Amino acid sequence: MDFFIKLITNQTFLTVVSGTIVYVLSQLFLELVINPRKEYKQLKQKVLYTLSMYCCYYTSPYNLLKENSNVRPVEEYQIASTELRKIGSEFASYIGIVPKFRFKKRKRLLEVQQSLIGLSNGLYIYRDYNPGKDNRECDRVIKKNLGYK
Repeated sequence: MDFFIKLITNQTFLTVVSGTIVYVLSQLFLELVINPRKEYKQLKQKVLYTLSMYCCYYTSPYNLLKENSNVRPVEEYQIASTELRKIGSEFASYIGIVPKFRFKKRKRLLEVQQSLIGLSNGLYIYRDYNPGKDNRECDRVIKKNLGYK
């Protein structure tokens, strides 16, 4: 018992223990708060870049019924679709690390992810369906939920 009392009153021991506790807490804060926030900002930036880059594709979808009336080749639309789907998938993986108790944030992020996949699917006009209006709505939902005007 004397050894334990001497140990907890020893200044060097207390300094080492308090330093270890501060280090562990700072690493927890880094992993649970700072890194996810940093990742979110990078992902948000990537989404906004992708929307700007491929806006011309989802605002004027490729017409499968009138191939000659299209301005851009179908390959460019396929690339745009793949990129939008990739960023939507990245968003889905990010949603997985957001804690369950942050249900409002998870809901917003899920709307963004679903809208990105919707844009990816809405690059082609077929039969009686023109996805232009739905694509504009997806664009609006993404920008609203990411806080982009």
